Amino acid sequence: MSFNLTTLLREKTVKNQTSPYPSLPVPFSPLCVMGRKPHKMKYNSIILSGFLALVAFSCRNQSDRGPEAALPAEFQDFADFYERFHQDSAYQMEHIIFPLEGLPREADSITIASGAFRWQKEDWRMQRGFNLQSSSFEQDLIPISEGLIIEKITHKEGDLGMQRRFARLGEEWYLIYYADLNRLSAKPEISIEGGF
Repeated sequence: MSFNLTTLLREKTVKNQTSPYPSLPVPFSPLCVMGRKPHKMKYNSIILSGFLALVAFSCRNQSDRGPEAALPAEFQDFADFYERFHQDSAYQMEHIIFPLEGLPREADSITIASGAFRWQKEDWRMQRGFNLQSSSFEQDLIPISEGLIIEKITHKEGDLGMQRRFARLGEEWYLIYYADLNRLSAKPEISIEGGF
């Protein structure tokens, strides 16, 4: 014997119950056919949904966590800062010390050697985080001290790189140095390290 659940749902009326509207059937739950009470299943469904949401959220957080999550526990405030820095443009502008020391994109050896280049507030482009897993770049966050972290982002082939330095000044973290994307040279006299 076979039956169509959709037809059964439309036509079925529950015995000993009447609809306030005689022409309409009494609402029917397929759970009654299975011998379960709808209100118990409701609570089980809520618990199951909550559990699945928790598992999905936990897995997403582990896969979405960037290298800042690998820093020692005492740098948790930096991890929070780093995430907000890349999401909130006003927060980012408030946490940069302008004029900002660094290097422009594709800097020549004279600009690099002079050390005189500074990023100006009016020329700043908002920096966003990026997905390292789907890019051809690698990131290293290097804690130098409790108040200084250097971030190095290099192409996997090793020929391009950029660098940022973050310092804790008082209770807040700030970007204090930014060398935009430049060719990394094998020559020691040309470096984006800026004295480090």
